[in-house]
Amino acid sequence: MKISCNWLKDYCKHDLSAEKLAEGLTNAGLVVDTINPVEDDFCLEVEVTSNRPDCLGFVGVAREVATIVHGKLDIPDVDYDTTDENINDITSVTIEDNELCRRYTARVIKDVKIGPSPEWLQRKISSIGLRPVNNIVDITNYVLMESGQPLHAFDFDKLSENRIVVRKAKKNETMEAIDGSKCVLSDEMLVIADSQKPVAIAGIMGGKETEVSGTTTNILLESAFFDPRSVRRASRKLSLMSDSSYRFERRVDPECVDWASRRATKMILEIAGGQAVEGVIDQNHLEDNKVSVSLKMSRLNGLLGLQIEKDTAKVILENLQFKINSETEDGFSVDVPSFRGDVYREVDLIEEVARIHGYDKIPVKNSIGVKLSQDNRFDKITEKTKNVISGLGFNEVVTDSIVGDSQDRHGTIWSETGGLKILNPIRQDENLLRKALVHNLLRVKKHNQNYGVEKTDIYELSKVYLPKEDDQLPEEKECLCVLGEDGYLALKGVIEAILRHLNIEENLESAHFDFGLFSSEKSAELRLGNSVLGFIGELSREVINDYDFRSKPCVAELDFNVLMDKTKLEGSYQKIPSLPIVTRDFAVVSDEKVTWAEIKGCIESLKIDYVDDIEFFDVYRGKQIEKGRKSIAFRIIFRADDKTLKSEEVDILQEKILASLNSSLGVNLRA
Repeated sequence: MKISCNWLKDYCKHDLSAEKLAEGLTNAGLVVDTINPVEDDFCLEVEVTSNRPDCLGFVGVAREVATIVHGKLDIPDVDYDTTDENINDITSVTIEDNELCRRYTARVIKDVKIGPSPEWLQRKISSIGLRPVNNIVDITNYVLMESGQPLHAFDFDKLSENRIVVRKAKKNETMEAIDGSKCVLSDEMLVIADSQKPVAIAGIMGGKETEVSGTTTNILLESAFFDPRSVRRASRKLSLMSDSSYRFERRVDPECVDWASRRATKMILEIAGGQAVEGVIDQNHLEDNKVSVSLKMSRLNGLLGLQIEKDTAKVILENLQFKINSETEDGFSVDVPSFRGDVYREVDLIEEVARIHGYDKIPVKNSIGVKLSQDNRFDKITEKTKNVISGLGFNEVVTDSIVGDSQDRHGTIWSETGGLKILNPIRQDENLLRKALVHNLLRVKKHNQNYGVEKTDIYELSKVYLPKEDDQLPEEKECLCVLGEDGYLALKGVIEAILRHLNIEENLESAHFDFGLFSSEKSAELRLGNSVLGFIGELSREVINDYDFRSKPCVAELDFNVLMDKTKLEGSYQKIPSLPIVTRDFAVVSDEKVTWAEIKGCIESLKIDYVDDIEFFDVYRGKQIEKGRKSIAFRIIFRADDKTLKSEEVDILQEKILASLNSSLGVNLRA
């Protein structure tokens, strides 16, 4: 929006320089982008946001200025004399679509003389970049820029039957616009027509055939309220934009429709001569939607951190033409003017007071108050766990807690009882709370496979809901489920990495676990001491076939509460060794009942100073191993703090370890 500083003073007297005026408007929310000198004037480029169409006219901007400088807003007088001839005797207006045209006014001025505008008028519209055409067109442009209300003047004598019909266009109906554009209309576009043809596209542009020319003597002056969405659609479809469409798209003030018409009529009489026919045709289908909003001073001052007096707030709002309709001790209620459709809440009124009072007056603390949250053990352990798993290349997923009966078709991990039913499920096939995470992750795997993602390494940390007896609320167990594609041992390594980063010192023990979801050969129950940590296994052939997987995923589901109990947030530290290690791999055969934990415990009980670490890496059951027995492979790392160990020294320690395993557990070195 271009604003002439000199022109602006017609509505609000002030002594601000162009720079100070720009600063005041910017501080009030109407950002001035540039200040351009124009002869003896300055033109301000004002950025008007879409919620402030009231400032797309000089009067609206002047209202802001008057409020800022505590001045008076001067609105031009619009009274004029008329003839005895009544407008209803010479013309009529018919509106066929009251939704798209909610108000239409028409006035007739006879015996006008078309010619150049006076110099002052040409200078004013030129100052904001408009080209003078003739006195009538210049007046309608002047009033448009003054009020923000578009107008259009028709050559009255060129209207068939001297009447107006506001209707939708007929399909493929054509019209030549005043800019020379050949418009092919659609039946969803609103047009202004006479008895035969379209003479204007509503809210956008008039037609060539009825435009005011040098031969025009009688004028029909249009001022209307058109539906913003209808104008926008038609403008975009026809690629036809104008100053009028720009304003109609943003919603004009319905109460300004008649004022702008009277203002233009008076100016025509003063500049172009002629006589105004008595009366006005005003087809008004607008609803009376008066908006009242209450404002509490305690709320205003509490939100802004200020102590603004009630009288100060009242003056600001009254200067902006909000009308006080009632008062309380703590505030008041106002009627919102019709041109401020963006104000309908208390906070909107607070914003009005704040921007005029000055955002710069809102106190700013030099320091920011920061309240540290209490240490949350769950959040810390959760974050560390997720960081470990994500760092190993797994992606976190979040699945729905509500599932169907399919969660039980291969058995469940934590509970064999039926799932907890939802009384009013959104979908009948999803009516249970999940009892495990694994089934949801399998569906995620299937979904990704269907879209061409073959390798799906994913995890979820969330709640499962285990039913209790006697209609009690379910047990909400926090669980961690991990699905990997790199095999059983790799997934077990992920779990060991989690334990290591959580500083869990208890040994991870595994025992054979035969369960329908998993392969009988590669599945185990995982324990930490006396606590069941969870379950791990390669999916069974039945499950793989059921989901039509093209790989053999492995899944582990853990009780996260057990991890919580065992975690030490503060880890222990030791000096980085400077001497080399000696590594020895062992493959031993033991009875099926002997656990890895027992083997490891036996070795640790020897208290050999040079044993730095003991790592399990494989278990084998097969043809080479007799029935009821298994082969366990592990690695021992030897290291001394004060010397480099010799192979002969490690040999002696190895023999001591094997002898102890044999005597204590019946474990023999595999041949």
